[in-house]
Amino acid sequence: MRVSWTPVTPGKPRSSTRASRRESWRSVSGLFACVALTYLAGAVLSWQSFGAGVGPAFFPPAGVTVAAMLLTPRSRWPVIVVAIVVAELAVDLHYGVGVRAASGFALANSMEPVVGASLAWAWCKGAPDLRARGDLAKFVAAACLAGPLVGGLIGGVVSAASNDTSWPMAAVRWCAGDGIGALVVGAPILLWPIQSHILRARVAETALVVTSTAVLTVTAFWWHAPPTFLLLPVMAWAAFRLDVIGAAVSGAVLAFTVNYMAGSGRGFFAGMDLAAPARLAVNQVFIAVIVLVAMLIAQEAAGRIAAVRQGEAERRERDRLQILAQLAQRLSAALTPSHIGDAVVTQLFNDAGAQAVALGLVTPDGFRLEWVRTAGYPQLAHDKFAAGIPLDDHTAATEAMLTGRPVVIGSSAEYRRRYPDNADMMALTGAEALVNWSLTSGGNPIGVLGMMWTRPQPLDAAQLAYISAVATMVEQALVRAQAYADEHARAAVLQAAVLPTEPADIAELDLAVSYEPADAEHGLGGDWYDVMALPKQRTYIAVGDVVGHGLPAVEDMAQLRSAGRAMALQGLPPARLLAELNIFTAHTSHGRFATMAVAIFDPQTGALSYGLAGHPPALLRRSRDGKVVRLLDADGPVLGPIRDATYTEGQVRLEPGDILVMYTDGLIERRGRDIETGISQAQRLFAGWPSETTLAQGCRQLTETLASPPRQDDVCVIAVRLRHADSVAESQRMTLKP
Repeated sequence: MRVSWTPVTPGKPRSSTRASRRESWRSVSGLFACVALTYLAGAVLSWQSFGAGVGPAFFPPAGVTVAAMLLTPRSRWPVIVVAIVVAELAVDLHYGVGVRAASGFALANSMEPVVGASLAWAWCKGAPDLRARGDLAKFVAAACLAGPLVGGLIGGVVSAASNDTSWPMAAVRWCAGDGIGALVVGAPILLWPIQSHILRARVAETALVVTSTAVLTVTAFWWHAPPTFLLLPVMAWAAFRLDVIGAAVSGAVLAFTVNYMAGSGRGFFAGMDLAAPARLAVNQVFIAVIVLVAMLIAQEAAGRIAAVRQGEAERRERDRLQILAQLAQRLSAALTPSHIGDAVVTQLFNDAGAQAVALGLVTPDGFRLEWVRTAGYPQLAHDKFAAGIPLDDHTAATEAMLTGRPVVIGSSAEYRRRYPDNADMMALTGAEALVNWSLTSGGNPIGVLGMMWTRPQPLDAAQLAYISAVATMVEQALVRAQAYADEHARAAVLQAAVLPTEPADIAELDLAVSYEPADAEHGLGGDWYDVMALPKQRTYIAVGDVVGHGLPAVEDMAQLRSAGRAMALQGLPPARLLAELNIFTAHTSHGRFATMAVAIFDPQTGALSYGLAGHPPALLRRSRDGKVVRLLDADGPVLGPIRDATYTEGQVRLEPGDILVMYTDGLIERRGRDIETGISQAQRLFAGWPSETTLAQGCRQLTETLASPPRQDDVCVIAVRLRHADSVAESQRMTLKP
C-alpha cells in the first residue's frame, strides 16, 4: 500500500499553511498588477505626449519602478522586474517596435531600477528618507543618475541599432527622460507613506498649489517668458506650506506640464540653437534644478520649524517639570483634601495653562462625585455642577470614575457624540478639549482630576504623561491625607483622654493652664502638663515635650506623663525622678527624645524643688517687687539618648503671691527668633502683668503674643500662684462645707 505524505510546519495546521500561501499569492499578484498597470499608463502617456520612439523625452514609469523597489522587500523585486518586462513588451509591440528592440528596451528598463534601487538601498541603509538632505543626495545620485545611465547605455545601443540613429544622442535622450522621471515621480511615491497626512490636512491648499503650478507653467511656456520668474515663488510656497512632499508633488506637475509644452514646440528652450537631444537635456536639467531647489527649501524650512518646535517642546517640558516640582512641594504640606485641591488649582490653573481645573472625590456612600475644588468654569457651568454629579449620569467625569481609565476629549463634537445627554456642557464652558483622569487608591477609584482648555490641544503622549504624573501625585497626597486624618483622629482622642481639661484643685495654689495645639498642617504634638496632689500635702507640677508629631508623639507623651505621675507618687525628688524617666524614655518611646521640667511644692516649708531635663527654665515672679527671675539652679540633658545621665536639683522658697510659670519650647521658639530672645520676651511680658490680671488671662497673653498662629509646635503654659493664708483657709472652708 502506498502512503502519500505532505510535510507540514510543526504546530501549524495545513489549512493555515494553505491560507498563508493564498495570502502570499494575493500579495504578489497585487504587486504585479499595480506595477504593470502604472507602468503601462506612464509608458502610453510617454508615447502619446512626450516623444517616445527614439527614447522618451520624459518617462514617468522610471520613477514608478525605482520607488516600487525601494518600498518593497528585495525578495519581491523579481515580481517588479517581470511586471516591467511584460508591460514594456506590450507597449512597444503595440506601437510597432520590433521584438528584438522591444526586448532590448525591456532589458534596459529592468536593469535601470535594479541598479538605482540597489545603490540607493546600500548608500542609505534602507529606503531613503527624502526629508533628509543626505538621503536626497544619495537618491538623486543612485536612482536619477546611476540607474538612468545604465539604462541609457543599454537603451541607446538598442535605439541606435533599430532606428539608425546616433548612439550618444539616443543615450543622452534616454538618461535625461528617465532621470527626470525617477526624480519627479519617484520622490512623491517615496514620501507618500510618511508625509501624505500633510496634504490630507490641507486639501484645498494642495489643490491650489497644484493648479497654480500648472497654470503658471503653461503661461510661462506659452508666452515664452522666463519660467523661473513665475515658477520659483509657487514652488517655494509649496515648500514652506506643504513640506517636502508638497515640493515633490508640485515638481511632478511642473515636469509633466513642461514636457508637454516642450513637446508641443512651446517654451523658453524651444528656440535655442541646439540639437534636439541637447535642448531636451537643458529642459530636463531646468526641471531638476527647480524641483531640487524647492525640495531643499522645504527641507531647510522643515528643519527650522522642527528646531523651533523642539525648542518650544523643551521649554514646555521644563515648565512642566518645574510645575511638577512646585506641585510636589505644595502637596507634601497638604494634609486635607481641601488643601490638596488648593495646591492643584494653584499649580494647574494659574501656572500650567489650563483654563479650568476640578478635583472631585466620591462621596462616602459611593453614589455621587463631589467637587473638592474647582476653578475657571463659567458661572452657568458652576451653578449646574457645583452640587456634584450622580455616578449614574453619563459624563466624562463619571465615566473616568467608574472605569478607572482616563477620558480624553479632543473636540466639542466628540463630546456631543459620546455624551449626548450632557452635550450642552461644552457650550456652557466654551471647552475645546478636556481630560478627566481617574484617581485610585489600592486599585479602587476615589475621584477624578479634571482639566479643560478653551483652545485646541495636542493631547499628545507628552501632555498626557504630564497629566498622568500630576494625577499620580494627587493620588498619593489623597492617600496621605486619609492616613493623616485617621491618625490625627486617634491622636486627638488619646490626647483628650490623657490631658485634663482643667488642672487639679490644690488648696494652697491658684492654677491656670493655656494649651494650644499646633496648626493643622503640623499635626498634634507631644506637649503635656500635669498637676497632682501628693501625700503630705505636697504638689507635683510638670510640663514636657516629646519630639515629633502625630500619633507616635501623643503615645509617647501619654506613657511619659503616666510614668512621671507614678514616680512622683513614690516620693522621688525631681532629680531622681528625671533620672528614672531618662531610662524609661530610652526603652519605650518612639522618638527616644523628650524634654521635661518638674517641680514639687511643699506648703509646710514653702520650698519648691525643681529639675530640668533639656527644658527651658521656669520663670518666677516675686510678689514683693514684681521682679521675674529664671530658675537656673537645676540642670540635666534631654530624656532618652544618654544612658547614665545625671540631673541636678534646684530649690527656691515661695512666698504668698509669688507666681511660677512653666512652659514648653513652643512658646519661645519660632523661625527667625532664637530661644534666648524668646525667653527674654516672655520675662518682659510676665513682669508686665497688671495686678488685676488673672492667671488664665496672663497665660493667654503669653501664648497669643509669643506663639500666634501659624504654629509649628504645640504650646503649653502653666501658671501657679501661692495663695495667702486667708485665701487658703477660705478655700478649705468651701471644700468642707456640706
